[in-house]
Amino acid sequence: MTTNRKKYVMIFFLTLTTLCYSLPYLSSSFYTQFLEAFSLSNTQAGFLMSMFSLTATPGYLFGGIIADKFSPKKVIMLSQLLTAALGYAMCLIQGYSILLVCYLGFGISTTFLHWSAYLKLVRAQANENEEGKIFGFFETCAAVVGAVTSYGILGLLGHISSFRVVTAIYASILVVVTIIIGLTLEDPKNEQASNEFNVRMVGKALAHPVTWINGFIVMGLFILATGTSYLNPYLCSVFGTSVEFGTALAIANRTVIRIFVVGIGGLLLDRWKTPKFLIVCSLSLAVITVALFLLPQNPSMMVVAAVLAILLICIAIIARPGMYTPIPEAKVPMEITGTAMGITSAVGYSTDLWLYTLCGNWLDAYGNAGYRNILLLYLAGLAVVVVCAFLLHRYEEEKELRSTNEEAMVSAICKTMTSISASSLTTI
Repeated sequence: MTTNRKKYVMIFFLTLTTLCYSLPYLSSSFYTQFLEAFSLSNTQAGFLMSMFSLTATPGYLFGGIIADKFSPKKVIMLSQLLTAALGYAMCLIQGYSILLVCYLGFGISTTFLHWSAYLKLVRAQANENEEGKIFGFFETCAAVVGAVTSYGILGLLGHISSFRVVTAIYASILVVVTIIIGLTLEDPKNEQASNEFNVRMVGKALAHPVTWINGFIVMGLFILATGTSYLNPYLCSVFGTSVEFGTALAIANRTVIRIFVVGIGGLLLDRWKTPKFLIVCSLSLAVITVALFLLPQNPSMMVVAAVLAILLICIAIIARPGMYTPIPEAKVPMEITGTAMGITSAVGYSTDLWLYTLCGNWLDAYGNAGYRNILLLYLAGLAVVVVCAFLLHRYEEEKELRSTNEEAMVSAICKTMTSISASSLTTI
């Protein structure tokens, strides 16, 4: 097998490990079945996700430290086995208390142990000028794996005694994935696990400007990505689309559409580089969001609303690879990559702690009018992405002229603020 082909095979095997996230997100993918199987109310199901976020968000940060200290391969294998154990527990032990314990554990077994080690190994497969293609390929693989397993489980529902069995099925898959990873994957060359915790790695990652730029880029795009889950009830409640269409769109949003469009993002990234790519995607998404906001909220606009929603989802998915490329594109040292990506993920995905609650409160308080607030939240997230993309572009320019990262960042901030101010005055 050629080196290039082996690289993509390794990424596909790595992508199989992302199935560990399917267990905590069963309550989202199979909402009705999950509530019925575990005898939960809507409030109890939502609280489970809050418990997951409680351990998952700091897990992104500390998981990066673990990825830089230990063998990423062994860390990923441990994450699969722990997640599988929690899945078996959900199937075999009844009671809401065990669910709470499992969801708290999922935050540790997935994001704490898996996420940063996973991204570090994916980055290790890429050459200097192909980060966009590599990250686009792994997003496509993740979509394919997610689609096959989700529709496979959906097809099995009529042939199993209880939806609780699904948790055991996913757990068994993760055990098999662990064996595959153990037999096929290798740690990055010239990357040795450290025997001592090195605080300097954390300090370097925290001090590097791109860590924080990347973090806020992830936050902005994740606000939009999470918000698209509300397009399903938005189309049904406001424009009168069928529940079946809304459910089909929700499944397509998580899996099918990603298969066909995320690779486009990787190709555009390699051609345009991250700043231009993010600016173009964000402005396109902003235009569609404004169109949805201004669209009259009545059933006669159903087709137009559906088309705009599909376009929004497609471009949002195309933009996803841009969440991962600022750190490698800015040539952040490999020895702090895991920690830097952990900090980035902790900052970006911290929206899980408040976003669902905020949007739910808006919908409870204002009814269908609450969706307009959610659309405005989309625009706020996109504005953050655009500002950070300009800042990243300026930083990359200034880094060639300045002696330190700090000097380059200060100069980039000044020039970015000047450009934004001038553009705002011109617009006014």
